[in-house]
Amino acid sequence: MAQPVESAEEAGRQDGAPGPRERIVRPLDFSQPNKFSTELRRRLSNMLRGFCGELARRLEDELKSEVGLELEQADQQTWAAAKAKLPADALAVGIHIEGSEQQMLLSVELPWLLQALECLLGSKAAQAPAERRLTEVDWALTEQLLDVLLGQLSIAWSDLGGGALSRGDFDLEGDAGMAVSASEATLSLAVRSEIGGCPSSMSLLVPWPCVESLAGGGRAGSAAPRRENGAAELSRAVAEARVLLRAEIGSVQMPIERMRAIAPGALLELEQLAEDGVRLFAEEVSLGRGRPGASGTHRALKIDVADDPPVHAEPYARLGRSDLQRARTDIDEAVDGVAEDPILHSIFVRVWAELGRTHLSLGGALELAPGSVVELDQTTEAPVELFANGLCFANGSLVVTPQGTWAVQVEKLT
Repeated sequence: MAQPVESAEEAGRQDGAPGPRERIVRPLDFSQPNKFSTELRRRLSNMLRGFCGELARRLEDELKSEVGLELEQADQQTWAAAKAKLPADALAVGIHIEGSEQQMLLSVELPWLLQALECLLGSKAAQAPAERRLTEVDWALTEQLLDVLLGQLSIAWSDLGGGALSRGDFDLEGDAGMAVSASEATLSLAVRSEIGGCPSSMSLLVPWPCVESLAGGGRAGSAAPRRENGAAELSRAVAEARVLLRAEIGSVQMPIERMRAIAPGALLELEQLAEDGVRLFAEEVSLGRGRPGASGTHRALKIDVADDPPVHAEPYARLGRSDLQRARTDIDEAVDGVAEDPILHSIFVRVWAELGRTHLSLGGALELAPGSVVELDQTTEAPVELFANGLCFANGSLVVTPQGTWAVQVEKLT
């Protein structure tokens, strides 16, 4: 449901400014993906519970201290939203799946690491400092800890039906060099830990591609049991091809002279009504219309209508007969010695505004239906971009005019 928007009169009364103001667009939150079924979440949660029990016993032997590990929470989110909740100073560990290009991310809170290192160095977890610069010895011991942790996780993952796991990059930057689409559905598994009575936590982020074959009962990363025929392989390859998706808010045609006069502070009104939503294009063909909002830290579009007749995005202005006749007249006058400025009144451009862009497989794009949420690459704080002839020339904030049409308050020329 759309959040209420202040009327122009209400906005004027609240800030005491005279006269009507444009209505500010407030984002909706579409942050909850639904790819992970209840059964799959249950299987993954049970896998991690078993892992916690076995790892706690292994760590007690290594650290000579009481260790408690317990699955605290399992949430389905987008990759961007799940990653944004991780502590900035946590140890990030990439986890490779054998026979696959996919990776999971293990995030270990710094207090957990410092407590474990303190125990390995012969002290107690309670004596671990809140923070400290890790030495070469610390990093060597950290690798030892990670090997124990990943070895136990690999056993649990293999029992689930997945391939063996191995350690990838690890660092204190929060991503371990992983590149995952911001909109990718991700299961975030949070584990609460206690070492010698000192609490801390760790999290395992599992992007959907890591478990897609497990969801169908297969083995992650394993080869297909039989070779498909050529037509089926071609269809699959086409479906997996990535396409550019654009969320186009609206557009307006104008003489190039007017476009050149656009400056910061100007309000550029578009022709489309806000109540009609934002149109989603795959390359230049429309897939449907939806409502703008937010998914975690990124913009998103929730599809409302997917069965509209497809339309093609026009990168250039389309002139009617009267426009063409005026253009010919202006050109003739310019040739007769009149200044060139009148020509600029007759050269029209199409200016459009975009909420954002992303890439999606062609198969995924064609399966979008009402209720689907498309997360865009742009963050919620990013400005709305204005384009002409395919090039971005300005940006600003999205508003709704008192007449109910979309508009962009220009903030910067690019």
